Amino acid sequence: MIKSTVDYKDWTISVSAESNMCSNFSFDVTDPSGRTQHVGLGGDDERRAMERAKELIDLELALAEER
Repeated sequence: MIKSTVDYKDWTISVSAESNMCSNFSFDVTDPSGRTQHVGLGGDDERRAMERAKELIDLELALAEER
């Protein structure tokens, strides 16, 4: 079940309530070209999962600049 979806720097973040090991939330990030990455261990709460998704996007963008 998707709890929330937001756009961040032209990417889409979808956070879902999903128990997985020690995490209660997962997230998917979709880049502008439509490629999606799923992270099962998003965090204990929705806020932390959203923060981690944004951190992942920022890292992807930083790595792309270095290429």
